[in-house]
Amino acid sequence: MKTDTNTNQCRRTRRGRLGLWDAFRTRLLERLGDHVAECPRCQKRLATVNRVELGLMLIKSQPQQIGLLSRANRQALDGLKHSLRHAPKSVILRGVNSDMNRLEKMRPGLERLLNAAACVFVVLMIKTGVSNSLLNYREQGETVIHNYYARNLDSQIFDEIFPIDSSSTG
Repeated sequence: MKTDTNTNQCRRTRRGRLGLWDAFRTRLLERLGDHVAECPRCQKRLATVNRVELGLMLIKSQPQQIGLLSRANRQALDGLKHSLRHAPKSVILRGVNSDMNRLEKMRPGLERLLNAAACVFVVLMIKTGVSNSLLNYREQGETVIHNYYARNLDSQIFDEIFPIDSSSTG
């Protein structure tokens, strides 16, 4: 019952008259869209804003180096006037470093350790012959399937499924 009341309330809200602000906002958005569609200057501005936003999203999604915050602060402060560059708050900003948790600090060592462990695992698999035994099990399984079908299928159907290779007979 509750979903019916919510559905009816949503319908009434959608069908209801727009308030003065909603009507103004809707009309303003329509006019803005029409203007951007016709004005090349605004299209360039919008494209630039979209490129900047996309670039920021890409930067946000990629892992960055540890000193990114301090380098960004230094470069931003270098663009200021001389008097602002040496203000007390600017000196504090130059020294700010990003906070790193323990995992981020240990990451390079962990990566090297995991690479070495993977190499040791591959060498052990080769030395113990696991890959060879897996190939032997596969060949034995194929032989069992071949024998099973040879016993239980008609010889004509069996010859269609398992054609005789001239290279395998010797």
